[in-house]
Amino acid sequence: MDYLARALKLAKKSHPSPNPGVGCVIIKDDKIIGQGYHKKAGEAHAEAVAIQDANTRSGWQNKSDMLLQPNLVKRKAQDLAGSIMYVTLEPCSHEEKRTLPCTQAIIEHRIKKVVVGCEDQNPQVKGIEALREAGIEVELVNDPDCRELNEAFFHWVKTKRPFVLLKLAMTLDGRIATKTGDSKYISNPQSRSIGYAWRALYDAILVGLNTVVIDNPRLTSRTPGAPNPIRIVVDGKLQLPLTSRVLEANARRIVATTPKHDKEKKKQLEALGVDVLVLPEEEPGHVDLNALLTELGSQGVTSVIVEGGSEVATDFFKAKLINKGAFFIAAKILGEGKTAFAGGGVEKMDQAWQLKNLSIRKVGNDVLIIGYF
Repeated sequence: MDYLARALKLAKKSHPSPNPGVGCVIIKDDKIIGQGYHKKAGEAHAEAVAIQDANTRSGWQNKSDMLLQPNLVKRKAQDLAGSIMYVTLEPCSHEEKRTLPCTQAIIEHRIKKVVVGCEDQNPQVKGIEALREAGIEVELVNDPDCRELNEAFFHWVKTKRPFVLLKLAMTLDGRIATKTGDSKYISNPQSRSIGYAWRALYDAILVGLNTVVIDNPRLTSRTPGAPNPIRIVVDGKLQLPLTSRVLEANARRIVATTPKHDKEKKKQLEALGVDVLVLPEEEPGHVDLNALLTELGSQGVTSVIVEGGSEVATDFFKAKLINKGAFFIAAKILGEGKTAFAGGGVEKMDQAWQLKNLSIRKVGNDVLIIGYF
């Protein structure tokens, strides 16, 4: 069995932002004796959950967090002695407000080897070093899937700003709507299901005013049991209709605007519980997106999906703020209609933005292209 792959599958069960997603499997005598994943920020880390699971399986009756009760840790340490731990991310070595270092628990339980999927980009974490100093064998795999799982977290740790994914559905001739504005639906149901699933993996979803006015979307996760993402609308003058479905109070709502906003509308939105961020202008009527990302990052927002429309997509491209792109290409030609980007293009071919590390796959009659900028 590929135990690291199993740990990765566990890690994908939750989105504990602003903490990284982590899964852990512990084996002994070629059998799984404990496993778990980090469910929520502030709760036990994956390693602690797996250790607790192992102790419970071996007859332990107290279900409380083992890391918070060191005396219990010592009484059951022999249950894990000589075992091997597979964990998708480097174990933490620093003490947090509510949890002790995972490296401490690993050492105290005499786990003999730890297989690590990838290194943590948080400079506070020196788990591999701490384990090796304690005489524990560490194998660093540098698995690309483990890195991708926490690419948003790594970006936020380094830059203090959220990782940005641009998601667009377009036709073969680059249209996102017909000449009358009809955009439902360009992509097929399978493609839309993939996009909806991503909403449960990102902290926030962002659109422009025109998308709200034309499509009136809810922007919910549509994943059973998953929380809805934070909904962000970029609206330079606060022209957002108060009846918009995006303002439904089933998730946090943010409207980013400029100093030229409608003051009365701001009061009305705030009365609905909406957070209105007044930010500088980049151009007349356009929110400074650099300032927006800096503010979101300071609030612990680690990742954002930009879903539309063309003006917002163009503004993000012009500001060079897109980290990753996902393009659903439908095998359709409109001939005329709204383009995916609203001007501001390059003059020479060698100036074009080039996607790197591409993955391309067929989704029904659509083609999904994902890459990094």
